[in-house]
Amino acid sequence: MLSRALVWQLARRYRSTRHTSGFIRFISASSTLGIALGVAILILALSVMNGFEQALKQRLLAVIPHVELEAVSNQLDNWPDKLPALASVPGVVAAAPYIKANGMLRKGNQIKAAQFRGIELALEQQISDFADYLQSGSLQSLNDEQLVLGSGIAELLQLEVGDSVQLMLPRFTEDGRLASYSNRLLTVSGIVHMGGQLDQSQVWLSLTALNKFLEMPPGAVQGFAFRLDDIFAAQQMARTLGQVSEDYVYLLDWFRTQGHVYNDIQLVRGILYLVLTLVIAVACFNIVATLVMAVREKESDIAILLTMGMQPARIIKVFVLLGSLNGVVGTLSGALCGVLLALNIEQIFYWVTQALGRSLLDPSIYFIDFIPSLLQWQDVAVTVALALALSTLATLYPAYRASLVNPARVLGQR
Repeated sequence: MLSRALVWQLARRYRSTRHTSGFIRFISASSTLGIALGVAILILALSVMNGFEQALKQRLLAVIPHVELEAVSNQLDNWPDKLPALASVPGVVAAAPYIKANGMLRKGNQIKAAQFRGIELALEQQISDFADYLQSGSLQSLNDEQLVLGSGIAELLQLEVGDSVQLMLPRFTEDGRLASYSNRLLTVSGIVHMGGQLDQSQVWLSLTALNKFLEMPPGAVQGFAFRLDDIFAAQQMARTLGQVSEDYVYLLDWFRTQGHVYNDIQLVRGILYLVLTLVIAVACFNIVATLVMAVREKESDIAILLTMGMQPARIIKVFVLLGSLNGVVGTLSGALCGVLLALNIEQIFYWVTQALGRSLLDPSIYFIDFIPSLLQWQDVAVTVALALALSTLATLYPAYRASLVNPARVLGQR
């Protein structure tokens, strides 16, 4: 116990002594600050990446279908007879028919291109949570004279609930050339705000209304959309549903349209982890420089301790502990700052956007317009353990060199 107390006392004395040169104190403070910054930024970056992944799952993938079966011949007939068999496939939570069309909305001199989705409201609400993001209006019903649109479209066209808007759908000849367009005047019954790309492009209207506008046969739809209990099984489930379908269909899943977003999140997470780990490692190398200079400065003290009978192993422990103190202080302070930033980054981002008067994430480009954050304590634990391990490893060589000091040579020079 006495030897342990002596090791601790020596390490504390060498760390706090005023006789240490200013340059060594500067390098020591730099290593501590570097480790703290690296740990804090790594925890924040991992939390933000976790937040983006959560936002992708809970916002975007909660609104768009996980799997779609789209007709090769542009229509599937008698959808009420076919839907139950597809909805009963294991792994399918819910299924709904749809019709998609590209067109334009017009109010006055303002025109906005949009994607129109014809839906059966009761069934669509089982596969999509878009109703949870209703900003104004009502989704109790959706008749043939109403539509629901994204807030970005409403803002551009200066539309409010109850306003009328002109819907323009193109008509094509049999060989696929544009012939004319049809006009319909519909009433805005609801405005949806999800904070992303869908706000700028998506319009929902009644399935029967879009069926009539496109002059499709009664009971015909363009395809079926599905919600799954496991979103990462979408590709396999698409193949399974395609085998169950009686029609020739294209197999579509969310990986085709949004998979690049998920892959980008994972790629950025890996790159950030590698880069910031190297930042922490570089900061830890400053510990090597600090201890090497400290050993040179304290050679006479080391020689006296060895002459008095202190074992070289104790000398090693003194300098390992001395260097580790920098790592511990930097790691814990960085972890505290990183946790605080991760818990408050959304509010900080909001204050910054309010101060600048504009959003830093363009919702017409990104699928959200805010910085999400999800702090996971396992990320904090791994980051802290990594920083402590690197800072401890950085002490081993200088500490070993300290144990090789020759007392006769050092004291003879004095």
